[in-house]
Amino acid sequence: MRKERPPHPGMILKEQFLEPLGITPARLAGSIGVSARRVTEILRGRRGITTDTAIRLGLFFDVPPAWFLEMQARYDTECAPRVEELRGCVTPYEGLAEVLVTPRGVRILAPPKEPEPQVMLVRFPEELVQRLEAQAALEPPRPPRHVRTVTYENGAVALVGSDE
Repeated sequence: MRKERPPHPGMILKEQFLEPLGITPARLAGSIGVSARRVTEILRGRRGITTDTAIRLGLFFDVPPAWFLEMQARYDTECAPRVEELRGCVTPYEGLAEVLVTPRGVRILAPPKEPEPQVMLVRFPEELVQRLEAQAALEPPRPPRHVRTVTYENGAVALVGSDE
């Protein structure tokens, strides 16, 4: 199924900008400082809107010049007769699964890291330690706990206990 071609930016300029305002190609050309031939060729779809023309149109209509450049870029990329031909000879980048491609550039997707355990060191007042020891002495004895020392990559050391 063939995709319908988008309208040429010159057609949009003519039908949606100039005609509603009653502006002739000659008047537009004089107002933006280009030749009438240049404007006529754009309006007939024989010439594209360049960056220079987009800036001039943006200043004339007091709109972002990017509007006109985006219309032209969309037309150029969707209507390029060689798109299918180029698709057959361009090999996509093989590492696309490891990157995120955005209009602002490529971001490398790093494998998820194991979060480092957060170690919080707390100092208790001696009085509190003595009260806790007294409380523990009142409780029935528990089976002994196995304690091991764990050293993390950042150099932190922790004691880890278990009943096993």
